[in-house]
Amino acid sequence: MSAKDLAHSNLGWFCGFDDLKNGAWPISENDGVYLLWEKNDYCPKHDRFHARALYVGKGFVKKRIFDHAKNKGFTEDNIVYFTFIDIANRKAKYVEQLLLDLYDFPLNKAENLGTGRFCGYITQSEADLGFSN
Repeated sequence: MSAKDLAHSNLGWFCGFDDLKNGAWPISENDGVYLLWEKNDYCPKHDRFHARALYVGKGFVKKRIFDHAKNKGFTEDNIVYFTFIDIANRKAKYVEQLLLDLYDFPLNKAENLGTGRFCGYITQSEADLGFSN
């Protein structure tokens, strides 16, 4: 698994909890690592949207993403993207901690010691359709 795999695997989005509740995305119920993203400006050089990771987490992916959609104050005005990979809990703990040690995730409160920005580029089709992989 690479950072690129995590940034582009199982991409979906929501605008408030109703988008998730309606079952638009096949979100894993297994252990894994996930990221919540905000899409920023379009980059004409790369022909992609710039996105910044807001949060890294681990656990039962579907439950955790649903909890964030319900409880983090996201509204219908906020399009929040997510990506995830299924991996065993022990490995998920390691990956989450490694990312927290390296990068600053604005919505992570505990153990968020990193200073870098975890960013990626997503294509228009990924942004529109999700789960393109």
